[in-house]
Amino acid sequence: MFFDGVVTGYGEALMPIAAVKLFSFTTTEWSQLVAMMGLTGAFAALALGPLIDRFGARTMLLLTIGVVCAHTFLLAGTQHLWTNSSYVLFMLSAYVLMQPVTMVCVIALAMSICSTRISATQFAVYMSMANLGHSAGSKIFGSLAEYTSFVQNYALLGAIAVTMFGTIAIFRKHPATAPANAMEPPTR
Repeated sequence: MFFDGVVTGYGEALMPIAAVKLFSFTTTEWSQLVAMMGLTGAFAALALGPLIDRFGARTMLLLTIGVVCAHTFLLAGTQHLWTNSSYVLFMLSAYVLMQPVTMVCVIALAMSICSTRISATQFAVYMSMANLGHSAGSKIFGSLAEYTSFVQNYALLGAIAVTMFGTIAIFRKHPATAPANAMEPPTR
């Protein structure tokens, strides 16, 4: 949750500045792009639900984070295409579209590891961690923006996403071990 927040916070600080300063979007154009692609992303995330049920929240989250990693490194590595307005529009649209999809996968994973008895508390902690990450990501961008180029900022966003991917990939679901008397009825 924390790393997802960092990726989101860093990206939400970087993208509008890059859109306006670097890619020559007007404020209106950027806000319309975010509105339209955010809505499209919401419907894509809704359609993702059955895939999460079928393949698992962790698998789908790793897939979506992998796409985010590839996207940010591709954007960082294709500076020569930044003058192509169609390419820029596609890449920025793809980024905005991926945000709700990734968020749904993160929430599905968080819900899948919540214990039934204390699920509300656990989920509140997970969401708080995401919000802390969001603030940290924005702060990281703000602290580095003066000293880094847009290429470096996109590469760093990709590196943070790789860290998130790696963190999720190393954790495995362990089978629950049943107590020796699991077959006996509970006593009161």
